[in-house]
Amino acid sequence: MRVEKQSLIICSLISSLFLTGWTFVSAAEDAIGAERFASMLAQDYALQEQLRYAPATNGAGVTAEEDAAGGCDGIINGLWGFHTALSDSPWWQVDLTKVQPVVRMMVWNRCDNNRSSRANRLKIRFSDDGKMWRTVYEHDGTPFGGIKDNKPLLVTLNNEKTRFVRIEVPGKTYLHLDEVEVFGPGNPIASLARRRPATQSGTSKWSSRLEPELAQVKMSAAELKERASSRKRLLADPLLDFDAILFTKRVPGSFTHMSDQYLGWWSRPGGGIYVLRDFKTGSPRTECITDSFKEPGSFLRPMLSYDGKKVVFAWCKYYPEVAGIKNKLDKKAIPKDSFYHVFEMNIDGSDVRQLTHGRYNDFDARYLPDGRIVFLSTRRGQAVQVGRESAALSLASDDLPEVYVRCGGGPERPCAVYTLHTIDADGGNLCAISPFEMFEWTPSIASDGTIMYSRWDYVDRDNMPFMSLWKMNPDGTNPRIVYGNFTRSPHCQFEGRSIPDSDKIVFTATGHHSHTIGSLVLFDPAAGSEGNDPITRLTPEVVFPEIEGWPKSYFANPWPLSERLYLTTWGPEGNAKQGKARSENGMGIYVFDASTGQMELLYSDPDISSAYPIPLRARKKPTVLPDKVDRDGPQDGRFMLADVYRGLKGVPRGDVKALRIIAIPPKTHPKMNFPVLGMTRDDPGKCVLGTVPVEEDGSAYFNVPSGVSVFFQALDERGMAVQTMRSATAVQPGEELSCIGCHEPRNQAPPTAMPMAAKREASTITPGPTGSWPLRFDTLVQPVLDKQCVSCHSPGSEDPSAAAYDLTAEKSYDSLTRYGAPSLYDHILARYKEGRSLVGQCASTQSSLLKKIATHEHDYGIKLDEEANERLITWIDTYAQRLGSFSEDQEQELRELRRQYAYLLNEREN
Repeated sequence: MRVEKQSLIICSLISSLFLTGWTFVSAAEDAIGAERFASMLAQDYALQEQLRYAPATNGAGVTAEEDAAGGCDGIINGLWGFHTALSDSPWWQVDLTKVQPVVRMMVWNRCDNNRSSRANRLKIRFSDDGKMWRTVYEHDGTPFGGIKDNKPLLVTLNNEKTRFVRIEVPGKTYLHLDEVEVFGPGNPIASLARRRPATQSGTSKWSSRLEPELAQVKMSAAELKERASSRKRLLADPLLDFDAILFTKRVPGSFTHMSDQYLGWWSRPGGGIYVLRDFKTGSPRTECITDSFKEPGSFLRPMLSYDGKKVVFAWCKYYPEVAGIKNKLDKKAIPKDSFYHVFEMNIDGSDVRQLTHGRYNDFDARYLPDGRIVFLSTRRGQAVQVGRESAALSLASDDLPEVYVRCGGGPERPCAVYTLHTIDADGGNLCAISPFEMFEWTPSIASDGTIMYSRWDYVDRDNMPFMSLWKMNPDGTNPRIVYGNFTRSPHCQFEGRSIPDSDKIVFTATGHHSHTIGSLVLFDPAAGSEGNDPITRLTPEVVFPEIEGWPKSYFANPWPLSERLYLTTWGPEGNAKQGKARSENGMGIYVFDASTGQMELLYSDPDISSAYPIPLRARKKPTVLPDKVDRDGPQDGRFMLADVYRGLKGVPRGDVKALRIIAIPPKTHPKMNFPVLGMTRDDPGKCVLGTVPVEEDGSAYFNVPSGVSVFFQALDERGMAVQTMRSATAVQPGEELSCIGCHEPRNQAPPTAMPMAAKREASTITPGPTGSWPLRFDTLVQPVLDKQCVSCHSPGSEDPSAAAYDLTAEKSYDSLTRYGAPSLYDHILARYKEGRSLVGQCASTQSSLLKKIATHEHDYGIKLDEEANERLITWIDTYAQRLGSFSEDQEQELRELRRQYAYLLNEREN
């Protein structure tokens, strides 16, 4: 983080206060001088006073000057750099600080939506004094672009002299551009406007400030003396019983988003993996242990081995042109080493070995207690069924297509999903241990030997807030929620880590449209798994990003030494949301005492951020959990549900007759809502595997294919959903996964009596009606309409009122989903926003459409047979989608899955 220079008198005073009685190592090339570090400490104290307790800003309180600075900050990323209020002829201007000649200008438009056309009639005006203005250019109305198409507006000028440059657009509108560059005759690449004073006609709710200015030192000698004493006491804490810290210097990625931040094409170069020594003295020094990496690149999230002798980490080479490639789906056009790959080396930097290869991002590697390594990877691929065989395909071909987020992206920004994989210590025996179709983040090895990680669960619900803490065994068995499956604030619970000698967990509360930076939180599993009761805000001055606003400073990378004491990183990142590139040097390394709020700077590089501090010492190895998966055996497993009524409040026993099992095929194209599956723009893929019976006591026991993400619905005697999952689960080969109930409180004890279903063989699956596997409206529902409805409900009908409700193939989907109050569309969108299924209020039971069909039976004698009813109910309860698959190839894969698992199916008689 940048520090301002202080006078020699202040530096001398600070040094005498902070350094008295301390012993220093001799100066070295990588050491921070004692006087300089003392000055940095005093500056940091002032910075903490200014930022840790300052209110958050989210448009309000941002000045015109602060927002306008984003138009000449040198950051060109296709998003808005500034955003005026709605006004007549809004303007933005920059002060070049003196009158000088201008030969050309480049105006970079925002490229993130269709609102760039607001600038099509812009004017460029010059002024020598900021009062008298002259127009030097008016654009003709033709569109111009920005970084994505490399078509900014280029304006050539003939050495026109000016001090002030103003951009103005006519009419009542907004003005928002990415960047304005002004060039003189002396230097064709250095903008005269960069980081010059700027202002604009007004601010809006989208306005934000850049990195705030650092406060001047205003502490008295007595205050500084007390700070020095407090620091000395904290650094003498017995928990700081190590002499060195492993950490990383890196520049945050260029695309600020929770998902994109770990994809190599957004990396920025610089840094390495370092050891920080003498951090308890007044002259810390660093040693780079990745000097063998000679080419520019980016290092990501190292982890120390349990014996403290090795380091596993990720690295990618930086290619400046890769971020701008328009079609990143053509992976052969992208260099292999521009993707993050997993490496291992000795702690002294020797014996560097690359463990993963190919055009996939592999990162966040962690040592498992049994000697293997777990890591995140985009090599999950597009398979519906995931495991060892699917992982082997990524070794046979280095550029297979990937799975993508359902709610954003495109070929220029393919937001590739990464999930958990394992390898042996030598890089062999690659296996995908998670079949999840959405992102998983920041794994760590919990004290009980499980893998703790975060994942994004938005099955038929709002995509914004549900990034929760989960656990699974190292063999991929028993994935289960830890905290936050229905908790909306914070948006993301990342970097979860077990606290030594405690059952509690620390995590970083972060924003959706941001990087992994935010507020530190202590979670107590004994207090529950949802809401505010189980959590304590360790840094309450930092609001939960995005959901509560945008703080002025952020924490990240907590490494707990106890429930009280943490290594962490902190810095004045300002408004670190999507559209605002983070500072290159925003974060430093600290020790933080949560009991007092005291935080002491251990190291900061003025040119680049520091991240991921880890004590450099051996640590206790967690419990080794046995591998129970038979990967060479049958590729199926079993679920045991003890009592479906646990959690179904108000549902009488005996009402639930069956469970519907629905698989979740992953998205195979990066563009949002392409193809159009349903009504929410980010519908999950769906394939109805079928139903299994529920016993009188509420128990069920059934077979399913392993390695396939599924969710369940509890069905009544009519086959209508009583409750539906808003999450996903899966089994590994040979696994038997049990649960107590349906959305039951997680602190409930299991039943003492043996469930009835456990006394028999596992049920096979009874497939649903034709058109449900794969799921297609045209084969599931339209045949019913053609048989019984279209003769009246079509344009040629003799009954005008019936003809107006068109159920022919071209119009039927819209007619059915928009019918009634509430319509299917209304119901689905309401439940989507609520984020949970309400008992007894699922789509079919609330359907105006089914109620209308019932009146037709009474009024016209038109009765649907059992199969027709099942078709409609199945379609409605799976949220009335046009399609359940993202491609024809995926449909074929689902058909093949059905053939492959015929032995698990109880096929109906023809």
